[in-house]
Amino acid sequence: MRLNFFTHSQRSTTNAIYKLFLGATVFSLSAFAASAAADGSLSDTNIKYFGRWDFSNPAQYVSYWGGAYLKVNFTGTTVKIKLGHASNYYVKIDGGVWVTSSNVTGTVNLTPTPLANGTHTLSIAQGKDYDYVFNFQGLILDSGATTSPPNVSGNLIEFVGDSITAGYTCAQADVSDYAWVCSESLGAEHTQIAYPGVDLVTTTNHGTGQDVQYFKEQSFNYPSSPDWNFANYTARIVVINLGQNDIGANGIPLTTFQSDYISFMANIRAKYPNADIFAMRTFGGLAATQTQAAVTARNTAGDAKVHYVDTTGWLGSYPGADWDDGVHPSVAGHIKAAGKLQPILAPYLGSTIADGAYKIINRNSGLALDAKGQSATNGTLIQQYTYNGGNNQRWAVTNLGGSQYKITGLQSGKVLDVKGQSTADGAAIQLYTDNGGDNQKWVITSTSGGYNTIQGVQSGKVMEVVGASTSSGALIDQWSNNNGNNQQWSFQAP
Repeated sequence: MRLNFFTHSQRSTTNAIYKLFLGATVFSLSAFAASAAADGSLSDTNIKYFGRWDFSNPAQYVSYWGGAYLKVNFTGTTVKIKLGHASNYYVKIDGGVWVTSSNVTGTVNLTPTPLANGTHTLSIAQGKDYDYVFNFQGLILDSGATTSPPNVSGNLIEFVGDSITAGYTCAQADVSDYAWVCSESLGAEHTQIAYPGVDLVTTTNHGTGQDVQYFKEQSFNYPSSPDWNFANYTARIVVINLGQNDIGANGIPLTTFQSDYISFMANIRAKYPNADIFAMRTFGGLAATQTQAAVTARNTAGDAKVHYVDTTGWLGSYPGADWDDGVHPSVAGHIKAAGKLQPILAPYLGSTIADGAYKIINRNSGLALDAKGQSATNGTLIQQYTYNGGNNQRWAVTNLGGSQYKITGLQSGKVLDVKGQSTADGAAIQLYTDNGGDNQKWVITSTSGGYNTIQGVQSGKVMEVVGASTSSGALIDQWSNNNGNNQQWSFQAP
């Protein structure tokens, strides 16, 4: 099994940074004393940052690209955030829905209705069309409350684009666009280096394009931005969706676009030597031939880790439910596009699990995956149970290629199966005779700390313990990925 650990913030002014190399992946570990702050302040190393953040000012940490976010766990019943810039912020607590705070700054109460006392998860993102400054000055917790580290995925996907990738026209902007939705469904962290109205190609008439600004710390609002330090984090995947403005609005010659696209991907490769790079056909189909030709050129040059994504037919015709206008997808359209992109990216994020026998332990409960009642018949439900070494708790994992696996009970000889080939939340996981169906195939993706999601190939949903129960006998079903500990599993020697 490959362990992926990734810390996205490197604060040289406050932390000693230790670097070690495991294969081609750089691991950055922030060393801090046991007495380090766990109080929600800027010195609190339990807060994890995702995006292009500037940590140079000890009074405020700032990101200038949309979709930047932070995550942390905290105790108590209330939490407030201190902000230094008026914008739109989106808050999710305990895996709930995103709650919008529009055009707010100063001290903002994120829990107008106090929570039950206990430990809570917190995610905060920023995004407002043309204004993507996230100025974070710390959290305010209850007296005596503390923070702890959140779950952090070992995978990061970087999206590069224009208004479409930035979620332009969507009420909740970046947290509802295809880039965010796709990444979250994969259990991956993510960045969105995207801005409305931009081209790929820099020209005199239309200004700086992503071929220049992508490599900067700040967005297009800051023409004098310093370069971004690509050592701050390493993307596992880069997804590019550009061309709508170049061709559809600004008339960039197709030959110029294709040539620039080739150079752009070569320059990204120089920054991320091991990333898989995906160039998407624009949803409207503009410059599709040139985009695909640019990918072919990079492949011919010896870069086999550049891929073309054909989006033909992903969205319905306009006017229709998939569009807010003739260019920008609706929230429903973004969700549909994310669902199409997700299985394309998934094989490039999967963990490498060696073929063999394992006990499979849930992160939330510490209990083992178990065939109920030691039954070996088709339809036997799967539950969690205290590990006792029985063969109904031992599972043979077989790599099918493309990061897909089948999982077979040693006692029964039958495989884990989504009941009725359902794609719905709540569908039961059962034993069934192996028939090669996609409802019997699973993508195993690393999260953190040696744990993984187990995602159905057919449904795109992940295996979980119902209701986040910690009790023996609780059943296993599939559910949309919400990054809960009850959806994460460790493959261990039995």
